[in-house]
Amino acid sequence: MSYLIPIRPATLADADAVSSLSLATFPLGCPPDTDPAHLNAFISTELTPDRFRQFLITDGVTILLAEVDRRLAGFVMLVSPSPHPQIKAQSPIELRKFYVDPAPHGRGVANSLMQSALPFLDNPQHDTAWLSVYSGNARALTFYQRWGFEIVGTHYFNVGGDPQKDFVMRRNHPRGKE
Repeated sequence: MSYLIPIRPATLADADAVSSLSLATFPLGCPPDTDPAHLNAFISTELTPDRFRQFLITDGVTILLAEVDRRLAGFVMLVSPSPHPQIKAQSPIELRKFYVDPAPHGRGVANSLMQSALPFLDNPQHDTAWLSVYSGNARALTFYQRWGFEIVGTHYFNVGGDPQKDFVMRRNHPRGKE
């Protein structure tokens, strides 16, 4: 069954809700044995309402929200420009955060968010899109591959002092591969 998932741009008034969803979902994308102290250190600096307010007033940052039953069910954060040493591009865009509440899984939230992100990812001003995902997150890897992202390298993502191995994934602009 398909559902109509409303997607809208985030506003400053959404920062608390985005932070709360991040708090609940970020640990799900990490290795299961991640020390809670490392998770808390990351969350307390990077996923706070104030941090999301900073993102929302930063040029080049877009946050799109998905709502189910008038509640925040997921969001995607896009950052441009966002260079990375393993991404050879003149004007890359990064899919920096993609979090979906587990409660509405299977209702099309993730697909709706990605569909709504495509006009940003595929905008001709960007020659490629990239993201970083925990290398052991099979569900996320499969999802991103289904949307045209390919693994192009690895790097370590610092979660509160704990370096975790991530895959760097790239999606070329539909106008053609470099």
